[in-house]
Amino acid sequence: MSERNRLVRGLLASLTVIGLLGVAACNAAPALPIEPTAMPTATLPASTLAAATATMLPPATVTPVNPIPVATAQNVVPTPVPTPYATQLARQILASMSLEQRVGQVFMLGFEGTTLNGANRALIHDLHLGGVTLFARNIDNAQQLAKLDADLQTMADPVPLFVSVDQEGGLIARVTDGATVFPGNMAVGATGDLGLARKVAEASADELLAMGVNMDLGPVVDVNTNPLNPVIGVRSFGSDVDEVAHMGSETVLGIQARGVSAVGKHFPGHGDTAVDSHRDLPVVPHSRERLESTELRPFQAAMQAGVDGIMTAHLYLPAIEPRPNLPATLSPTVLTGLLREQLGFQGLILTDALDMDAIKKDRTAAEAAVQAFEAGADLLLVAGITAEDRAVLGDGPPALLAAVRSGRVSEARLDESVLRVLEAKLRRGIIPGLASMPSVSTAMLNSLEHRALALEVARKAITLQRDDPHLLPLTASKKVLVVVPDAPTRSLAEDDELASSLVDAVRQFAPGAFGASPRTAVDAARSADVVVLATYDLAQRPQDQTLAQALQATGKPVVAVSLRGPYDAAAAPSIGTFLAAYGDRPVHLQAIAEALFGKLSPSGRAP
Repeated sequence: MSERNRLVRGLLASLTVIGLLGVAACNAAPALPIEPTAMPTATLPASTLAAATATMLPPATVTPVNPIPVATAQNVVPTPVPTPYATQLARQILASMSLEQRVGQVFMLGFEGTTLNGANRALIHDLHLGGVTLFARNIDNAQQLAKLDADLQTMADPVPLFVSVDQEGGLIARVTDGATVFPGNMAVGATGDLGLARKVAEASADELLAMGVNMDLGPVVDVNTNPLNPVIGVRSFGSDVDEVAHMGSETVLGIQARGVSAVGKHFPGHGDTAVDSHRDLPVVPHSRERLESTELRPFQAAMQAGVDGIMTAHLYLPAIEPRPNLPATLSPTVLTGLLREQLGFQGLILTDALDMDAIKKDRTAAEAAVQAFEAGADLLLVAGITAEDRAVLGDGPPALLAAVRSGRVSEARLDESVLRVLEAKLRRGIIPGLASMPSVSTAMLNSLEHRALALEVARKAITLQRDDPHLLPLTASKKVLVVVPDAPTRSLAEDDELASSLVDAVRQFAPGAFGASPRTAVDAARSADVVVLATYDLAQRPQDQTLAQALQATGKPVVAVSLRGPYDAAAAPSIGTFLAAYGDRPVHLQAIAEALFGKLSPSGRAP
């Protein structure tokens, strides 16, 4: 171990003692079943201890404002606000770090594999990474993930890692085996229940902590005003600005109350785009006034709730960015001018993955990392989306290091971001000294209580959009044909599709129910009393529209159920009975079956 590393580790041990003395004053005790994790102890000189503890201040507490104001520099509370004590501790750690260690702290990289191998060890330790981000390729199940995350932290240098994951619920859930998969944001939004949003956020955060994850790359606070949006859709809480703002705030508060960092995304708003930024650069053509009244307001609400981080979007805003086709992620006007200075955000600015096509079509991910940092980002995320991307995952830190050494990026600018990273880690107890890192038992993973909560949300989300022919409820004696088209992969953000079992869910109430593929469905309908047709993004799938018309032409009653958003009903106006479920996870399928047969009265509303 180098002399510098010994100094950093000694400082962290000293900070732990200070934190143990001050944590009771700085933090409310977490609710059961969370208990403080035991920390190592060290001895400090009395003068040092007295000086440090004399500056202890409780962290700022900020509650959401209702109603959410229009974005201006004057009326946004900039949060999270660093306390003097957190800043002091962060500066002490920073002063002990080498230039290479400081550069590494602003990178969050993906990696290959489900175990810690030699290549991963070198990537994390030798580049001094500030964090890692996990994908389905890293996860077999919850127990394996818990071990992997513990192993990852043994490689952290010089301070513990942010371990992040996209666990949004619903469509985007990286951990599906051994953990509760909660309904996604639009299902939560359809319930209209802020209390449920808070409960889901808390339960999800507890499970993440039990698996060693300390940062959730969520919630999505984009306002989905475009029904044909190819990448957001049901990942959003809905199309109503106030609803998205308040649901997003409750989710932030719930996640962070349990000790996990939350990240609002995708700034300045990905909800009205027609292009997936995984594939190309979307353009948001709206005026500044429209952006302030719609896209920006949920991000303000998240800031007011104290969100630790805001993630950028790879899209172009001509009303704000003067340089043609410059993505927001690389724009000083958007990140520094708008987010940092005008909106007053003091927390972490994270990039979305810099190896998405919207970015890398015109530059390498390594060069994009330098440009994003110059624009104002604090944490530079490179996912390793393709095998080719993963071969160059480690190129970013050397590129930024070279930029600092050449004077292109100043050390003062680097230190600004490193301080924000260190302060956030101190605030969440990832680095000891300010807060206690909660310890959560793995017994709560996929617990009965959490599964019941997931089912409650799915049930309350079911929305009856119309039932003009009064087909519902169906009766058990009916011979029901269930037709489920193949679920399309709309976006590369989806890395997980669970097999559909809607026919099995329906058979609970109609034992004679049977299924047919889209190819054989019309022939099968002739022997059925009623057809239940599942839909996915119907307006974007002409073949499924043709299938729906052919099933109606048989003369048999058709009940349609959207397994994505509430937009399919408008694409098939001739189908008189339409339900929206906002997802196709097992909890959604159970809730659909109950609604079809009158076991629950749909109470959701299209958000």
